[in-house]
Amino acid sequence: MDRQKRSLSLLLKIRGIAVYGAVLISTMCFGVVCLFSSIFSLKAAKYIALIWNVNLLWLAGIRVKVTGLEKLQKNKRYVFIANHQSGLDIPVLYAGLKRPISFIAKKELFYIPIFGWGMVVVGHIWIDRSNARKARESIIRAVKHLQKAQVSLILFPEGTRSEDGSVGEFKTGSFSLALQAGVEVVPVVIHDTMKCLPKSGSLITPGRVHVDVCDPIDVSTDQTKSELSVKIRNVICDVIARGPKE
Repeated sequence: MDRQKRSLSLLLKIRGIAVYGAVLISTMCFGVVCLFSSIFSLKAAKYIALIWNVNLLWLAGIRVKVTGLEKLQKNKRYVFIANHQSGLDIPVLYAGLKRPISFIAKKELFYIPIFGWGMVVVGHIWIDRSNARKARESIIRAVKHLQKAQVSLILFPEGTRSEDGSVGEFKTGSFSLALQAGVEVVPVVIHDTMKCLPKSGSLITPGRVHVDVCDPIDVSTDQTKSELSVKIRNVICDVIARGPKE
């Protein structure tokens, strides 16, 4: 039995290393294609970014089930507010929401060769959380981008991935952006990505993840960013407590 467990563990590690190698090669190839295509068409570059994320999940053996997409209007822009469990959350939302999206990410990701350049090209926005002034400037850029481009925005107000799947405290800067943008806010709940790639883990385990799209929330009413933060966090916590819809 111990020998079987060791053999299985070894096979899983070998598979994990192979997946990372395939993802790395895929990222480099798609990144180069995305950069070149952006010279001719930004729309094409965004489509290639979507295909890359779908390809990444396929390589990793991750299946995504989404419920609630019927609540969204096809050509309408939204600010999506999501919980953050794993490094897989972004590709899962990219593939699951099925619409042009941008997200705000920590600045370090933009320093990665090819990958970071591709992020800039398709309209993702970096934020320096260590500098309050620069963080505010990032929010202003995000609002302008949302208003100018036909694209929705994804925000992770926890600011970091959860260790155990519980929802951390929300930073209110995300909700300042939502109020300034003046578009509907949609809570999005991600289930089970941490089982496939936990914060402390380095290998991806194949599996099924769920995404619940909640009802859009009108922000045109007289709400403060703190009130909006509490409201959306409560929605997300309630959905997590109930579990994913099968």
